[in-house]
Amino acid sequence: MGLLDFFKKEQREEEIFNSAMKARDYITAVKVGEKLLQKYPDSIYIINPYTEALIKTGQKEKAVEVLLYFAERKTAEEYYDVAIVILKKILKIDPYNLKALRLLISALQKKELFFEVFKTLEESYKRFKEANLPVDSIKEMIEKFVRDQYHPLFHERYGDICKAEGKKDEAFTSYILAGNLYAKIKKYKSALRAFLKAREIKKTENLDRELINVILSGGEGEELVPTILVENSQNLDFLKSLIDDFRKAGKLSNLKKLAERIPDVKVKYFLLSLIELEDKNIESGLKCLEKLKAVDEEFYTKLLSIVTNRYPEYADTILEKTRSEESDLRDITSAIDSIISSDVSEILLSYEEGEAEEEKSLFTFDVSEDESKGIKYLSLAEAMLGLGNFEAAVENAKKALECESTFLKAAVLIANAYRLQGKFMEAINFLMEILNNRRLSEEEEAQLKEVLGEIYESMNERDRALIWYKEAYKILKVPELLERINNLRFAS
Repeated sequence: MGLLDFFKKEQREEEIFNSAMKARDYITAVKVGEKLLQKYPDSIYIINPYTEALIKTGQKEKAVEVLLYFAERKTAEEYYDVAIVILKKILKIDPYNLKALRLLISALQKKELFFEVFKTLEESYKRFKEANLPVDSIKEMIEKFVRDQYHPLFHERYGDICKAEGKKDEAFTSYILAGNLYAKIKKYKSALRAFLKAREIKKTENLDRELINVILSGGEGEELVPTILVENSQNLDFLKSLIDDFRKAGKLSNLKKLAERIPDVKVKYFLLSLIELEDKNIESGLKCLEKLKAVDEEFYTKLLSIVTNRYPEYADTILEKTRSEESDLRDITSAIDSIISSDVSEILLSYEEGEAEEEKSLFTFDVSEDESKGIKYLSLAEAMLGLGNFEAAVENAKKALECESTFLKAAVLIANAYRLQGKFMEAINFLMEILNNRRLSEEEEAQLKEVLGEIYESMNERDRALIWYKEAYKILKVPELLERINNLRFAS
């Protein structure tokens, strides 16, 4: 047969194949397509209609086999774009094909399409779950991917998966990590969403402090503050620190407006008194003190002690002007012990509604790998501390010590973890080693000295605690430290 005849034959076979597909004569298309594929194994223009004909003739498994073989070759040849198209087609034909899924994930990662990687894994996980098929393999792929990628969105979504599976501790940890990473890249609304998801699982003082920091940094979420305040109403240290945080952020007037709306009058007048005195409004502060006395004598006594120690320059005036008679309380509503928990759930829902719109904009993630690791290990340490797993908290925080940006927080966390376990000498030795051997700024030294004071105070060694508090106060000059110093002086 001459060369011309050969080409004519080839052309006729292609024409027969194309005509068979148009006429929906799939049996002929399969027969001719198989021959053509042997001659042109890399032709996607033959593979696509040929595998379609196989499916139409009930040969789905063979169609998948042909496509998978082609995709594997293209992946090996580093033609990832072609491989991705084919692998997606396989998963439409056979949505539960794990081999195709693994190949697709690998190809997407090679192309650095990380968002699509996670979305594909997430959708596959849901699909397998709905079909009551084992999800362990997909979960392992997700876990590995999340470990290798430091993007907060992946950690948050992985938290959603863990929560759905009832693995609350894992979910809590992932949400904390996501929240810290979001905050680092100044995506404060997303940070709030992640922290609120963590709070639905477990409420901790440290988590509420992180929420307040994000609210102050991003300017969103102030509607959460009254709920956080009321739920921490018995934690006077938390309430005091909140005032200090708002003062440092230059937002005391915002806190005042929020405090005025709080239905729990004990918390309301406790805060308003301190806020007014912080602003040097002595008369207004005293009026709030008097109103608190009429509502709760014990709370009033505690606040009076705090006020005289925190603001010693006003102590004589405050004690002189504080009256024992009951105030006119016509403007005080009856105390409400808590705000309905659904308030927070509704706020979280409003943040989740905008989650999809944010997804792609979140992929400007300008954080170095070392810094990301620091945030990761510090977040894990914070989560473990919140869950009461002190050993794991210390282990992760020690890894965060290696990153300059997370060093100080990690050091304080380690000392507090030791203190909470009653391992006071371990905490002291740890802090002294840092103070003696590491180059620190004056402020960093002062913050660690304050922690040393807290540890000695926990040990009831007041004289030593007083020494370290005074050393810290020389640099920090904050009201809460002065209050601690005066408390210890009076106690002595």
